[in-house]
Amino acid sequence: MRFVAPLVALALLALAVLPSATPANAEFFAAPAQGNLKIAPPLLARMTADPLALEAVIVEMDHAVAPFGEQPNAQLARQALALIAQQGQPVGALPIVGAAAGWVPAAGIQALSLLPGVAYIHDDAAIRPRPNASHGPAWPAGQLGSLYPREIHADQVWTQSRGSGIGVAVLDSGVAADADLGNRVLASISFAGPRSTLGDGGGHGTHVAGIIGGDGTRSQGEYVGVAPQVNIVDVQVLDERGSGRLSSVIGGLGWVVAHRQEYNLRVANLSFGAPAPPSYHADLLSSAVELAWKQGIVVVTAAGNAGPTRGSVETPGIDPYAITVGAIDDQATLAVADDVLGWFSSWGTPVDGQPKPDLVAPGRKIVSLRVPGSLLDQHLGDHVVTAKNGASYFRLTGTSQACAVVSGAIALVLQRHPEYTPDQVKMILLRTTQWYGGVSQLADPSAAGAGLLDAYAAFSSSSRGFANAGLRPADGAARRLFPLLFGQSLVWKDPLYRGMPWSAVNWTTIAWDNIAWDNIAWDSFNYSNIAWDNIAWDNIAWDNIAWDRANWDNIAWDNIAWD
Repeated sequence: MRFVAPLVALALLALAVLPSATPANAEFFAAPAQGNLKIAPPLLARMTADPLALEAVIVEMDHAVAPFGEQPNAQLARQALALIAQQGQPVGALPIVGAAAGWVPAAGIQALSLLPGVAYIHDDAAIRPRPNASHGPAWPAGQLGSLYPREIHADQVWTQSRGSGIGVAVLDSGVAADADLGNRVLASISFAGPRSTLGDGGGHGTHVAGIIGGDGTRSQGEYVGVAPQVNIVDVQVLDERGSGRLSSVIGGLGWVVAHRQEYNLRVANLSFGAPAPPSYHADLLSSAVELAWKQGIVVVTAAGNAGPTRGSVETPGIDPYAITVGAIDDQATLAVADDVLGWFSSWGTPVDGQPKPDLVAPGRKIVSLRVPGSLLDQHLGDHVVTAKNGASYFRLTGTSQACAVVSGAIALVLQRHPEYTPDQVKMILLRTTQWYGGVSQLADPSAAGAGLLDAYAAFSSSSRGFANAGLRPADGAARRLFPLLFGQSLVWKDPLYRGMPWSAVNWTTIAWDNIAWDNIAWDSFNYSNIAWDNIAWDNIAWDNIAWDRANWDNIAWDNIAWD
């Protein structure tokens, strides 16, 4: 395993903020929001309640201005880092989204919001796996088994593909060494403070990795993951207590994109969530997901465990580009006729988005790798599962587990068809799902998305097509794409949109606000011609002081009734 040391903080330079370009026809467009409208509402509420407290923030800069220098997103990230240093404590740059994270008091946040080069000040919110809050209905009597590879027909693919050579980034609490993963954990890096001596002090990330790619060595084949020869890259974004921040995940995604060729990273598994903003347009995590997606990485996210209430999908699951996964309860049988949607599985249609989840996969009582001594292991001793040969494993329930099942299935498909783009992979998965019995019992069938994953059907499919047609990127992704698309012809969805003369404007004369982003025909651009190397994805600086200052309410794994 190769351990990659986190980057240390660089010396901060006093860099000037690039002003926004002034459009020649500014009368046609509303001016960008100023003042408190540039501060995330949850952050603004806390500032009002306690003006002296340091708040975790992400300062996002506006789009770069032509003529563009080398790696404009990195330049903007450095500027954001320098601005935070003037008002508080910088933590690290997030060049994938042209932003930086840090700790700033209310007065400093207000001052930053008034600068014309600052696009938005986001709440660097806590993010964590969200276990289901109650036990589910009793299972039929019988021996606990790990049926999920057979339920999705992954075992029928193994004679032709086991995910060999495909890299899956597991953004989670870490991945501990385990015989079932062998030497296939290629690298480990942490954006969540010092790493536990266990490799995964929480135990959640290792469980997820085992679902994706465990080969059953310790259990002599009794408990095997979906893609048993896949490579894993461990990107720790949650600490051993199960807590993290949006900035740690965004930093992790930036690292994944930067190292995608080195480890052939084709899939990123995000088995966690955070409360979603009103719209994905303003969600910086959605922006990072979309930029990774455009660079050839299939991002798979958990819908969340706040169901069965409608509208309970969490970020980044709200992003319409990503593959968002809900969970079924298989009733401990291979037959799909008795399967039902997990009582905990989140679903709904986010504002400005599309119905989520996209599909469902097995997610109840999933048996995978155990990390002895981890916090999950300590709190849930009754979840230890003993294989027939005496080897110990662990069971967990949630959309986190279902998410990992889908990531493994994608690795099987990509070994056979490495040329597939994320849009093609998503379309194939959605077109090849299998029916299951519980769909007819749902008040709203959209709670199950396209249906139950079928890995063999996806692997065997000759269907071609592209998902995500006509989608509008999140604001942060649109700002970062601006210098890369600059020079291509603009195509408007509606030449009369909101009564404005869109035919009279071009890249250099338009005021880039939400009205403009909404009216661009994003599918008209040739993304294959983009000089992606002009984007600096990796972190410029990262200081773990964010974790020194973190005051989490409790241990995320604790006091929760895991099924």
